[in-house]
Amino acid sequence: MTTHTLRPAPCRTRHFSLLAMALGCLGLPSLARPAHATSQHLTLTPANTAVLLHASSVIGAMDGQFGKVSGTLDYDLSLQTCHVDLTMDATTVHMDTILERKAAKSGGMLGTDRWPTARYVGDCRPHIVNGGVASRMVGKLTLRGQTHPMTFDTRMDFTGNTLSVLDSTGTFDGRKWGMSTMLHTVRQPMRTETRITLPNSPH
Repeated sequence: MTTHTLRPAPCRTRHFSLLAMALGCLGLPSLARPAHATSQHLTLTPANTAVLLHASSVIGAMDGQFGKVSGTLDYDLSLQTCHVDLTMDATTVHMDTILERKAAKSGGMLGTDRWPTARYVGDCRPHIVNGGVASRMVGKLTLRGQTHPMTFDTRMDFTGNTLSVLDSTGTFDGRKWGMSTMLHTVRQPMRTETRITLPNSPH
């Protein structure tokens, strides 16, 4: 009878396992998946992307959502980075009341007659905050025909090693983009939230 001697695993395998364990302790997804699974691409649509707009006025909160959005998300698991290119149809912004919707679309605010779309292009990458891993998206917002820098704080939710939700929250002073305070009835800054939900990866 022929016997086979089991040889110990190469050192590089052990080193890779230790690296995966270390990343797990830091709260980062393991890199043990094949290289082809480290990149994710998603076409953004209203079905998987919600863009919310929040403002405060003298009569109370004004909360809205863009009905039509489009764009792309590219995410690199191994580097924990992403690139977002998102266009919002400003003519489809929905508010709780007709009065609020007219105000939001008016020439002093979004000015949808002249500027029917808004666009955000940015990149996210991890950084350390109070000893923990956080992420920030840095890019530019085009609104009312003007483009200025805008940064979002982002949160990433994972299902296993797969990114499942990307939440981004940021504040901006609309006056920088030429928006009016409507005789000081709309307070600055305003807040915007974007939630991108990715489909579960096949098992």
